Amino acid sequence: MEQSSHQRLLLNYSSARRSWESWCYMNNLHLKVSNSDLKSYCTDNELLSHLRYLALKDIHIELYKIIKDKDRTCADNIFKCLRKFESEDANVSKHLELSEDLKSSIDSILNARDKFYAHLDADYKFYLDPKFKVQSYYDVFVYIEQGIKLLGLNKEFEVTLSQIPSRDDFELDLKYQNV
Repeated sequence: MEQSSHQRLLLNYSSARRSWESWCYMNNLHLKVSNSDLKSYCTDNELLSHLRYLALKDIHIELYKIIKDKDRTCADNIFKCLRKFESEDANVSKHLELSEDLKSSIDSILNARDKFYAHLDADYKFYLDPKFKVQSYYDVFVYIEQGIKLLGLNKEFEVTLSQIPSRDDFELDLKYQNV
């Protein structure tokens, strides 16, 4: 049985958020209980450093599925899903207009996925933002979440959110370093 576009949208969102939570944890980013040694521990540990890289790569791959806005994109793209209801709901139309405010953030995510994570183009370094604006990723996640709610998927979305482990639910005991 084929999954509906809304189910796939929620699945892609869940995967992106899981990777985001993982990446944020391994960078000691916005944790309720900060651990100043965590980021350097992950950087110095070959496996954890690679897992952090893979989490960031997966964020780009999963977000790409959700925010790449072209005719040939999947039916579970947030923009395609919203456009189905645009004529029926003024709030959906307004939300679609808001995507223009995020255009540079969305383009940065899409370009990093296309030029670095998926293909490693010769000029890939040009597409990696050296400032890595974390707030831009939060803004894109919030935009997607608001869009999912506008699609009337509140109950399904709450279930999806409840199944995503939070970066605050995990603790790495660093006292066992180099054992």
